[in-house]
Amino acid sequence: MKIAVCVKYVPVVSRIQFDYENKVIQREGVPSEINPFDLLGINMAVDLKGDEGDSVLALSMGPPNAAEGLTQCYALGADRAVLLSDRALAGSDTLATAQALSLALQREAPDLIVCGRNSSDAETGQVGPEVAELMGLPHISNVRKLEVDRGGNRITVERATDEGYQVLECALPAVVCVTEGAGQERYPGREEMAEAEAKAVEQLTCADLTDDLSLFGLEGSPTWVEDIRLVEPDRLGVVIRDETPDEAARLIAEHLQERLASLAEGAGQDSGDEDLPHYEAGDQPIWVVAELSSDGVRQVTLEMLGKARALTPVTQSEVVAVVISDSIGEPGNQAEILRQLVMGGADRVLTLDNTDLGPVCGRGVADSLSGAIAADPPYAVLFAATADGRDLAARIAARQQLGLTGDAIDLEINDGGQLVQLKPALGGNVVAPILSKTLPNLVTLRPGVLTPAVPEDGARLARVDAIPPAASADADVNLISEHFSEEHGALELTSAEVVVGVGMGVTEEGVPAAQELASTIGASICTTRNVVHSGWLPHHVQVGISGRTIAPQVYLAVGIRGAFNHTVGIQKAGVILAINRNHRAAIFRAADYGIVGDWNEYLPAVVEAIRPVLQERGLA
Repeated sequence: MKIAVCVKYVPVVSRIQFDYENKVIQREGVPSEINPFDLLGINMAVDLKGDEGDSVLALSMGPPNAAEGLTQCYALGADRAVLLSDRALAGSDTLATAQALSLALQREAPDLIVCGRNSSDAETGQVGPEVAELMGLPHISNVRKLEVDRGGNRITVERATDEGYQVLECALPAVVCVTEGAGQERYPGREEMAEAEAKAVEQLTCADLTDDLSLFGLEGSPTWVEDIRLVEPDRLGVVIRDETPDEAARLIAEHLQERLASLAEGAGQDSGDEDLPHYEAGDQPIWVVAELSSDGVRQVTLEMLGKARALTPVTQSEVVAVVISDSIGEPGNQAEILRQLVMGGADRVLTLDNTDLGPVCGRGVADSLSGAIAADPPYAVLFAATADGRDLAARIAARQQLGLTGDAIDLEINDGGQLVQLKPALGGNVVAPILSKTLPNLVTLRPGVLTPAVPEDGARLARVDAIPPAASADADVNLISEHFSEEHGALELTSAEVVVGVGMGVTEEGVPAAQELASTIGASICTTRNVVHSGWLPHHVQVGISGRTIAPQVYLAVGIRGAFNHTVGIQKAGVILAINRNHRAAIFRAADYGIVGDWNEYLPAVVEAIRPVLQERGLA
């Protein structure tokens, strides 16, 4: 079996410095590393080697120094390493990158192509699915476990979702995008590196792939970055020390009340609670691809509908909700979903029955929705930045050669009528306004960062039309089973108003006590990567670069060190509180108010003191 692993050599994001006064990103002297998810992919691929004829190819696209990362891949057990490097690739967005990688991979004809879930610098997860679409292959993202049936030439995987996990299978060749759990966090030692440095990294240029250089770089990129906006830290950084638990808790409660009042006042000034007009079908509708749960329409769908409605005074767009479900034909189910969508702001509803198409992440659904978009192109299509939303958007973008902005946090309309998609990068310290050369605009939006519209009268009528399923004989993925996790409030975390974060400083024995205290104020629980790796809490409640992004009104970090990998997931929180016994802990720089002390002594008092403040605000 031949396995190809796509590897990106990225700067260590936590080491990048920002000059906010001069609005400059200081990259000089910043070391680089193999993208952490790609590192998992390399180690998984090496572990999969069994037969004598098996081989692992590491493929990277980047400047000449990316060869350093490929040398590390050699040291980890890769058999070959190829670097695609060319000035013609400069400025490539995700689609142009996928074009280049897919052409390079076609030369190799691997049985299995492995990509990381996303890159740590741009936090983009669409290259893998786009490569798969361009190569006409099935793909599965968020893979945390993979088994190969060599006799049947198939793979069976566990795919992490926002509600639990799925077990899927598909025939080879295929593309998988791996996440935590798929491989070991194994790094090369000195001896392995010394041996690897004697091995040559093969070089490729664009001319080796095709005569059409317009596929790459800025010319081949349907999106471009308008400018760069540095996001200055706005946390207050007030630290309370040498106070009794009761006195410290009293001060925290006072500060919290003042800060929530200030934030509410600012939000009130910026709110758009006025009635927004509805528009009939026109030449630039905005489509919102709905996400459903067992309880109906998910909160992120209402957030996207709210943003679409907020854009309509400028675009004069009809807002169209797109529902993909294998149970949408059930009368009671359809009526309730329709009611929620209409109250959320939808003018029209499109339904796609995927009973015979396979899972939302598969090719059947992508082909069907892509056909509907091509037949009647909207102004924009909004997807949730979830496991299914990212996969679906990426495949459609590659199929139709459209620009796609992933993991955006907001949308604006500029004076030219273009949709400006605001995407965070470099751990959220930078926001890049991205524009698209193509229509419709495709964008995935992070859950928990936008505001739903004020609920409308559910009696308002909306037209319902069906999208015809596409007939496809192409190889696809099969859903074997689906498993849902309700424990620890995983499903509610992204929309929770109050969240308590539990870190390693709590210790495994203290987790139940922290959870019990959190429950007394109606708070959801989240955690850090190290706690998940220690097995104290499940991955579904992990927040940070390799977990969820949350935006509660109040976030209370308990025993959390405050590493960059975690704090990037809470930057949109309203007020951040922290308790840590180490006065040098980085969490205090990322918080508005903090207490230096043992959480066992201070958390009960803090919870008791802030409860009436939260109740007054309707948060507990």
